[in-house]
Amino acid sequence: MNEVSLNNATVDHFFVIDVGGSRIKGFDSVSEKIYQAPGIRHSHALTRDLISAITEFFPDEVKKVDLIVLSLAAIPRVHADLELIAAALYQRVRFSRIIFSSDTNAASHSVSQRADLTIAIGTGLTASINKGSHNFELSGLGYLIGDEGSGFWIGRQGLNAALRAVQNIGEPTELALKAINFYGVEPNYLADHIHQLPNPVTQIAAFTPLVIAAAESGDLEALRIIEEAVAEVVNIIHTAKSRADIETVSLIGGAIPVDEFYYSRVIEASKDLNVDFIRSEAEPLSGARKIAESPALQKDLKSIQIENISPETWVQLFFQSSLELLAKVSNSQKEAISQSIELVVSALQQGKIIHTFGTGHSHLLAEEIFYRAGGLAAIFPILDERLMLHKDVVTASHNERLPDLASQILKEHVISSGDVVFVISNSGGNLVSIELLKQVQAKGAKVIALTSINHASSALARSREVQKIHQLADVVLDNCGVVGDATISLFGVDTPIGPTSTIIGGTILHAITVGVVAELLKRNVTPDIFLSSNLSEGDEVNSALFEKYRSIIKLYS
Repeated sequence: MNEVSLNNATVDHFFVIDVGGSRIKGFDSVSEKIYQAPGIRHSHALTRDLISAITEFFPDEVKKVDLIVLSLAAIPRVHADLELIAAALYQRVRFSRIIFSSDTNAASHSVSQRADLTIAIGTGLTASINKGSHNFELSGLGYLIGDEGSGFWIGRQGLNAALRAVQNIGEPTELALKAINFYGVEPNYLADHIHQLPNPVTQIAAFTPLVIAAAESGDLEALRIIEEAVAEVVNIIHTAKSRADIETVSLIGGAIPVDEFYYSRVIEASKDLNVDFIRSEAEPLSGARKIAESPALQKDLKSIQIENISPETWVQLFFQSSLELLAKVSNSQKEAISQSIELVVSALQQGKIIHTFGTGHSHLLAEEIFYRAGGLAAIFPILDERLMLHKDVVTASHNERLPDLASQILKEHVISSGDVVFVISNSGGNLVSIELLKQVQAKGAKVIALTSINHASSALARSREVQKIHQLADVVLDNCGVVGDATISLFGVDTPIGPTSTIIGGTILHAITVGVVAELLKRNVTPDIFLSSNLSEGDEVNSALFEKYRSIIKLYS
């Protein structure tokens, strides 16, 4: 590949991505391999949707490039959002610069003869004017409030007509039967099915070819929809003619194939505008490649240098990553949390105690639900200063790997058959945690492990030979954390930052507490719960609980 000079730096490796509603395509300049995946899943948060789509799409085998070019149907307007996309993508691949281009602009560079006006009609609709000093876009305003004539708009209008026909409140149309067959549902469930589609924008746009086919066969409702779409496209051409005196037009995109019905109707309706149509099969990915190779084409495009991303953006990325991880845990750990709730509730109903144990920073979680406002009183943390960090970090780290230390700890901390023990370890491989788990199980206690299975099962983990706590426990809670715990990689430093095990672990433990209390109440059992000692009645309420549990939990003495 020819080297490209960019900002006084040599670019010898670039990766370009075209993000569409129906599919995402990528090209790697070194391997010359083309990648493809399903399109972007739309919600009401464009930046979040783009981050999710692009980071999931990016191939694992590409670790580092000089330049990334993104071809997008919609580009976030706020600079901070562009920085957030760049920062999030930097977690997947190392790069120096990222460039943002509209897919219309990228597509216009892919054709041999570039038109004065390029109208791209896919899931959305955008138009780009490039004539002399006139270089601007006529936006379709986005699918939520505009994009008339786009694939999504035509599909939505077609489904609206179909549903109105099904309910006998609209004109008869063959679109009703087409929609029922296309989505494979009974007529009465069609509307509910569409609202519950996992990727509704793309799947509604996918109905567009059926609407166009129905119009071509003479269906009046479908023909009305296509004529409205044609009128919108013609209006764009008229506006471009009046503002920039355009002479040539290119219609591109999956929703308007060259020489087919929609395309032909636009040309017919534009015959009085005195413009020539350039027949071209434009491809945004090819245009994005040309942008990556040509500094001249990059001149007016938005771009981000990775070293210039603001601290505020990196902070926002950590918040977003943590929230996404919480959502992942909420969805993936439902069964394990329910099992944990059942073990704890059953133990409490039998008058048993709930113990918590962790070493290093995990001991913070062992204390997190102990004597806590809104927390259960029957919690007994196993605390040993030899395993904590407040006296000697190096010694504490060494001690958690010592054999027989668990036996010494359990001589001082009584655990009985029927008790429940939370063993908390992000790595899951420290010897004292493993031995303590085995010994309390031998005493008849149930063990709930809170760990990172990603880390525990990784080839990069320090301890790989031993069984980990997730392989031994009765119930396993996975915090879904990354290998090494820290989640954020910043430009200029090799060591990642932003650990999540404490955030996620604390949330899991408190979620279990909420579930335990709810289940106890369901079983007509009044739970013992601490009140904040900083409230006026706190000391009185808590003193009664200290008295009740003091003989068992010595920390209440």
